[in-house]
Amino acid sequence: MKTTLSERDGNTVKLDVEVSSEELQEAFDARVKKLAREVRLPGFRPGKAPVAMIRQRFGDEGIVTEAVEDKIGDWFALAATEAGLDVVERPSIEIGDEVPVLGQPLKFTATCTVMPEVELGRYTGLEVPKDLAEVEDDEVNTQVERMRNEGAELRPVTGRAAQNGDFVTVDFGASHNGEPVPGLEATDFVFEVGSGRLFPEIEVQTIGMNIDEERTFDFVMPKEIGGDEEAGQTVDFTTKLKEIKEKVLPEISDKWASEVSEFETLLELRLDLRARLAAQKAQAADQKFRQSAVQAAVNEVTIDIPDAVIVESAQGMVQDFARSLASQGGDLNGYFEAAGTTLEQMIEDFKPTAEREVKTGLVLDAIAKAEKLAVTDEDIDGAFAEMATASRADAATIRNTFEKANRLESVKWQILREKTVNFVTDNSVAVAPVEPAVDADVAEAAPVAEDVVAEAVEAQQNNEAAETETVSEESGTTGEES
Repeated sequence: MKTTLSERDGNTVKLDVEVSSEELQEAFDARVKKLAREVRLPGFRPGKAPVAMIRQRFGDEGIVTEAVEDKIGDWFALAATEAGLDVVERPSIEIGDEVPVLGQPLKFTATCTVMPEVELGRYTGLEVPKDLAEVEDDEVNTQVERMRNEGAELRPVTGRAAQNGDFVTVDFGASHNGEPVPGLEATDFVFEVGSGRLFPEIEVQTIGMNIDEERTFDFVMPKEIGGDEEAGQTVDFTTKLKEIKEKVLPEISDKWASEVSEFETLLELRLDLRARLAAQKAQAADQKFRQSAVQAAVNEVTIDIPDAVIVESAQGMVQDFARSLASQGGDLNGYFEAAGTTLEQMIEDFKPTAEREVKTGLVLDAIAKAEKLAVTDEDIDGAFAEMATASRADAATIRNTFEKANRLESVKWQILREKTVNFVTDNSVAVAPVEPAVDADVAEAAPVAEDVVAEAVEAQQNNEAAETETVSEESGTTGEES
């Protein structure tokens, strides 16, 4: 078979293919044998009819036409492989008006969409911002305060009203036109005032109440409780305060430090917390640097990716999402109904992310090829050794399982991808991150929204505290190890 790439316009390619007369004859013979197995002729058992009678019954012209229809897909796939093309859609094939003739070559033209050729830009020596792994005193203080709160004591309070930060025990209920409202009643319900566990309107009304005091006020039914029908309906909400407890924090001292950790002094505890936070920040900075380095290399390349490839990738993301839902007892149809969306809209929403992932993969593959990166036997052994360590299983057993499932190539692909990311990262230049410029107009207008900004800062600090939590069984502290 002869293959010629006659035209290329972007991602659209035209191939001129010539199938030899011998290959055409083989396809013809295979079709005759298939007909002989399937067709029943009078006087012959199934599969025993002579070839001559089959040819006489169906005619060589009809048989060769069907033979070409059977084999054209295989011939095209072989031609695309010979031309080094990665085809992404079903091709359009033209054979011509003339019926194929045995003893003569068969010519056809195939037009198809292929993956784009990647022309790499710079991917070494790129300057990439890298965050500093510095730990501020306030961050250590936050960890210390978190530990204090974990060891706080709740003491009953008498002689004063409830205030923000108190833990209170209440009975509550609601009624509408004298009838109880389902879902809005509880006995001996405990919550921290100001924690946001209850709706803000209820928590605000609790502030200032004394023990045994009962208070009734208007409450607008939220959708989370009343659903669409009752949402927005005003009900009479009644709260009775039964108990108030205040949180008493332990005094920070060497004695306290020795009680909550493996360290004898507060200084040692603080140094350990600082080291853990620094390690966590360094790990996060390294991971972010790797991602930024790859993105910098990807940004150097412009690729026109066929929409079919993007859609296929987006569909894969939907399938992953569906599997995640199924593992939690849900399904896509239920999600679509709850979210008010459709499969088509979800695919459309995933397309920007899918395009970025496809482009990143193409660029990394091109870099691996340009740098002649390869996967060695040692790399594969190391990968299965890591799997064995993580799963506490035998590496040889794991490898055998992957080989039986024909998944060894996926392991090699993952190793090569990791090698390529490491290459890009190692050949990038870390620079200090650039502080975002402050718009003068925005800065001038900031005081107008001072309360909003304060709330945002507080929320951010709470998130950062949660993210930097370290866990240490040895020291008896909790939070992320860093």
